[in-house]
Amino acid sequence: MEKMEKPASKIAIWGDSVAKGIIQSSGDKQYVINPENSFKIAGEKLGIKVINHSYFGCTVRKGKKVLINDIKKNIDCDAAILEFGGNDCDFNWTEVSEHPEKYHEPNTPLNIFSETIQFMIRILRENNIIPILMTLVPLVPDRYFSFISKNRNSSNILKWLGDINFIYRWHELYSSEIFNIARNKGCMLLDVRKQFLMDRNYQRFICEDGIHPNKEGQQFMQKFFIESSKSDRFMLPSSVVA
Repeated sequence: MEKMEKPASKIAIWGDSVAKGIIQSSGDKQYVINPENSFKIAGEKLGIKVINHSYFGCTVRKGKKVLINDIKKNIDCDAAILEFGGNDCDFNWTEVSEHPEKYHEPNTPLNIFSETIQFMIRILRENNIIPILMTLVPLVPDRYFSFISKNRNSSNILKWLGDINFIYRWHELYSSEIFNIARNKGCMLLDVRKQFLMDRNYQRFICEDGIHPNKEGQQFMQKFFIESSKSDRFMLPSSVVA
């Protein structure tokens, strides 16, 4: 783990819709950007400039391309949060619905997901940017199953899954990989998954689609990020560990 000395003043984020602050609107359930994004508000309260380069639907492979392009443009930041996995572990549910008897790959196989995260860590450190990893916000399996089954053959999807909770277990696999990479590479970690699961009813913080934190969920994360800063997770090292 890097040795901490002084506070970070500029943090970049590369991630997906969770880091972007995407939520479902209360009326028509369309996806909108929450103006009270957890990172934005936490940054303002902590006096940290937040550069958010997260995108709706982003996978780690797309995130890698964005990161490399930003590095080439000499992005000015002290540390970087990598928030990926939710889209990577997802499947093409239309294909699953139509062909439950076939083998289906996730958007990003776990080994490629792991290799890409580690590549991004290396690129950041080579450019004197401190990598901070973030675990996945836990999904709500029954809600997410209803979401992915809409206008599809739910019986076929369930047949392929085996049981609804497979969705949760598969999602957990990618979050565990992030945790293991952080431990093995000596990276700082924002374990938001643990914080959500410690709440007896974390489901109240998740949108109806079962996977995006709602407005209250964003506020929950904001408080966690601020508390994390007090335990030196947003601090800069005197030197970078390669």
